[in-house]
Amino acid sequence: MHHLRSEARSAGAPIGPDANKGIGFPRLYDLLVLMLTRGRDRAYREAVLDLAGLAPGFHLLDVGCGTGTQAISACHRVQPGGSVVGVDVSEKMLAAARRKAGRAGLDIAFHHADAAELPFADGRFDVVTFTTVLHMVPEARRGLCLREAARVLPPGGRLLLIDYAGPVSERGHMSAKHGMHGQFDLHRLREPLAAAGFERIEGGPLDWLGLHYLGAVRL
Repeated sequence: MHHLRSEARSAGAPIGPDANKGIGFPRLYDLLVLMLTRGRDRAYREAVLDLAGLAPGFHLLDVGCGTGTQAISACHRVQPGGSVVGVDVSEKMLAAARRKAGRAGLDIAFHHADAAELPFADGRFDVVTFTTVLHMVPEARRGLCLREAARVLPPGGRLLLIDYAGPVSERGHMSAKHGMHGQFDLHRLREPLAAAGFERIEGGPLDWLGLHYLGAVRL
């Protein structure tokens, strides 16, 4: 769903706070999400959180949190006792996320950070999610992102990746076929996930917007 950010970045461009400013129009982004999900964006977010297996007391890192909608939904699921932290490369998206969380009366920390250099201690989180983020990351840096996710998870911690996958000719939704979306296949990350220290890797279609998921557990 971050395909506006995809189009704003060339395929070989680096990722990071200094290299990329991310999406500069959060209100338009939220409207686009609403349109693509045909007004069912809340149900889409809940489906993602179901796959993440969140429960009260869990600590979640939402990488590429955008305007914070998913982080806010997750925050309700991990209470009491849990927490949600979001990171993104776009200052404007983070500002929108902070405003949303503030209006909802929720204590969610949002950080400006690179997915390949997360500013958190080892084993800090129980679950890490990347929702339509990795197709924007240059291939050479995707392994770094996965290793950072492994680092901030304890043994048994869960990683959830949501992105585009499968042969382009078989993708039913228009947003899954074009540009960087059409060049990316999430299931090619199975081997890099194993190399980064994950096991019990499983995945399949999400039944939303032609997206797929990969879930894995930290060794």
